[in-house]
Parts: sequence; C-alpha cells; structure tokens
Amino acid sequence: MQGYVRYVLRNTEPVRIADDSTSQNGQTNCLRYIPGTTIRGLIINALAGEEDFARIKGQLFSDEVRYLNAYLMENGRELLPSPKGFYENKEVKSRKEIENVVVDGDFREGHKRAQVGRYCYFDKECIRYYSVPTGSDMKIKINLRDNEKQNVFRNEYIAAGQTFCGYIAVNDKELAKRIKDVLGQTVVIGNGRSAGLGKCRLLSCDYVEKLPYGEYVPEGDLQGSCYMMLLSNTAMRNEEGEYCGLDPESLGKEMGVEALSVKYCATSTVEVKGHNRSWGAKTPSVTMYEQGSVFHFTYSGTLEKERIRKLCDEGIGVRRNEGFGRVIFLNDYESIKWKQQGERTKQDAVCEEPMHGEDEKVLRVVARTYYTRQLRRAMTRYITEKPLGIKRTDNSNPDVSNSRLGIIESFASGFRYEPDEGVDKIEDYFKHADEKEENLKIQKDTGSIGQLKKRIEDILNTPLESLLKMETDAGKETIMGISKKKLLSEKEEKRLKLELISKMIRYENKRG
Repeated sequence: MQGYVRYVLRNTEPVRIADDSTSQNGQTNCLRYIPGTTIRGLIINALAGEEDFARIKGQLFSDEVRYLNAYLMENGRELLPSPKGFYENKEVKSRKEIENVVVDGDFREGHKRAQVGRYCYFDKECIRYYSVPTGSDMKIKINLRDNEKQNVFRNEYIAAGQTFCGYIAVNDKELAKRIKDVLGQTVVIGNGRSAGLGKCRLLSCDYVEKLPYGEYVPEGDLQGSCYMMLLSNTAMRNEEGEYCGLDPESLGKEMGVEALSVKYCATSTVEVKGHNRSWGAKTPSVTMYEQGSVFHFTYSGTLEKERIRKLCDEGIGVRRNEGFGRVIFLNDYESIKWKQQGERTKQDAVCEEPMHGEDEKVLRVVARTYYTRQLRRAMTRYITEKPLGIKRTDNSNPDVSNSRLGIIESFASGFRYEPDEGVDKIEDYFKHADEKEENLKIQKDTGSIGQLKKRIEDILNTPLESLLKMETDAGKETIMGISKKKLLSEKEEKRLKLELISKMIRYENKRG
C-alpha cells in the first residue's frame, strides 16, 4: 500500500469551485467538496518553477501520485459521501427508520428516497448525516455578447468556516515532502480569488500509511457477494476502449473473482468536464457514475482481503491521477436501519492566527460600514415613528417659524463635517433664545420653542444606539470582533446626530 499526504483545510473565506454539470445560464452552482483536480493544479503549478520539474513531471501526472477529493470533516471525524439507495416514510422524526433498496431491491409502498445529506459516517446500524452550508451572491455581467440579454447572474459558494480533509497518494517520501512544502499555512483555491474568495488555512499536514476510511473496510475475505461504494466519480473503459460505467469483466479480474455481476445498485450519473490550460480549450466530457453510488455484487469465488485493500488504495477505472475511481468495500452494510442528522460544531470562520495589518484594516472598514448602515436604518425608522411633532402656525405662534427651524437645520447640515462646532452653534442658539424669552417674559416651558429645545437636547445628550432603540446587535460590545468604540468615534456619533436633526426638521416641514 502506498503512503499518503494527509491534509486538513479550513476555509477562512467562502470557496467557490464551479459545478459545471449542474450550472446553467445565469446561475453557477458550486461543488460541496474540494476536488482532487484543484489540489493537483495547485501543486503542479507550484512545482513547475523548480529546476528538476522535468524529472518529477512524469510522477506527478501518472497514477503513481493520486490526488483524492477533500471531503467535509466534523468533530474530528472524516466523513464519507452519503450513499444512495435508502428510502423512508414521510413522518418527520429526529431518528427515522430507513430501508436499503441495494440489499434486496425492494422497499415498502408509500416510501420515498431518504434525505441523508451530502456527507455521513456509519454508527453501527445508523447513518449520521451532514450538509454543507452554502451562500450565494448576485453579479451584473458587463461584457455582453451580441444580442445577449441576460446580464444578471448568481454565484453559489461554500460558506466560510468549514473543515475539509483530503489525501494525496504518493509512495516517494522525498516527493511527498516537497508536496507538503507546497501546502503552506495559507492556501487559495477556486474561483473568485481576485474578489477575496478561496482563502483556506492549513490546520495539519502529515505523511501517513493508513488507508483512508479503513475503519469501514471488511477485515476478512468475502464469499459470494459484497457491497462497493464510490468515493469519487468513476468510469471505466471496456475492451473496445470506450467509456462505460463499470466493466464487470475487467473489474472481476481486478477483484480476483469470476462471473461478477451487479445484483442491485443505486446510482446517478454526472457529466464530468474540464479545461486544458495548455490547449486553451475544454476537454471532452465523460459521463461517470457519481460519488455515493452503491453496488451489490455477486460472484463466484472469494474476494480476498488483500485485493479489497489494494482496490481501495489504488482505485478503479480512468483518470485516477485526478482523484476519480476511488472505491470502498463496506462491512455489514446491510445492517444499517436508521438515519439521524449529525450534530455540528460551531466553527469560527475567522483565521485563528493574528491578522496582518492589511487584513485588520479591511475588516475594520467592512465592520464600520455595516454598523453605520444599521444606525442609519434605525434613524429612518426613528424619524417616522417619533417626529418632532411641533404644532405651529406663523400667525398664532411666531416662536417656531420656519425661519427658526431653518436656522437649526442650517447648523446641523452646514457643520456636519465639523460636528463639535455644529453642536456648539445649536446650544448657543437655544441659550440666546432662552435669554430672549426671559427678557420678553415668555413662559418657555409651555412655548413650542421649549418643546423643540427639549427634543434636540435629548438627541444630543443620549447615546445614539440607546436613542434609536436598535434591535440588531443591540447590547453587543463588538461588531465582527471589533469594539464599537473603535468603529464609531465620539465625533462621528455627533455627526450622525446632526444628520438626524437635519432630517427630522425636513420631515417636519414636509408634514406641515
């Protein structure tokens, strides 16, 4: 058995690796795993600049080195692609009984295909399954072709904070060391890298001789029948050299058995596409059985444990160097009777290492923009829910004429870039108004100018978040891990208050 470079990655930013088989015009779906071809391209591009690349090139592109897909990892457990072929009733339960159609080809009437997520592990008689959190964004296509009308498209991505475990099969320890060196502390993969997507942190990287997922493989020989599941998309060639799903004759020879046949199976197919950078063109697509497909084989003879481990180690079919053709033979697969959703650990999407100065600066800008946007939304709500409510008529109450409101509004808007001076101007104005009312012996507590003064002073003297009674992120001291005091200075808060006063007066004038 060959050795493996085992690596564990956590994406600190969203990762988008396009799924060409399901994407369509205006919508790009993403794969829920990191394909071996992505890691293969990363490593070969890095080593291509080495002086001895011509010497190691043959190994890197041959089946001597195989780049396996990296799948989801949860609670320190490496997960398998969820198998196909299970059926369930329509009841909603946390733990449900399921039927395996691959065992005997039958399931009860009224049952439907069981939902078992994207990944799972087998816990005795129970499948514990997981899904991969995703998100999406909308973009506007600028460079349109002739007569092209579609200019908005959606991109899907894997949400940040997911952990993936992958393997690279390589027997040459010297080459394995060089591959490990390529996988530095930070790895950037997938599409949208210029927009900040695809950044991953390497959590661990070791050279091991343990067979991946070996805990599920039978420990002894298998007589007469077995269950084989595909860990990656798989296709074979028949005697004529044409692509086919599985070729029982050649597969039987590799298994060391006779009269191999598929008794039952649960499968789906996928169109595997690619792009050759040297040619600058797409490679011919190949129809393959999709990962998670399960086959119940019957045969004459004995499938020896050495053959089982060899096939699990080397794979079957074509393009094994790229990670295709990975299989696993399952022990006691017919005993699975239940399914239950697995519990996920909450992982922090932010890199655990201290951020570099530039990264922290960018994060602070994003957090400040987010926080001020929240404040402005709350300000808009406050203006309509709690207007100034000053009752005035130019003849009966000249103290609150439009000219007086206009003076206050001019201070609030004219000094928005010098908020300290703007607040002083408003306070001085009310001070002089008080003196004038005192000289004229006006009852200022009952006058409208007194009501206006009280409202403005409340706004200026009350912390903005408390004044607006914000619901989102209220009571929290930080936004995106950064203190609110660092995001919004006292001077900036005064500026927002002046903006609020200005908008409230304008709103009051429109109401009048």
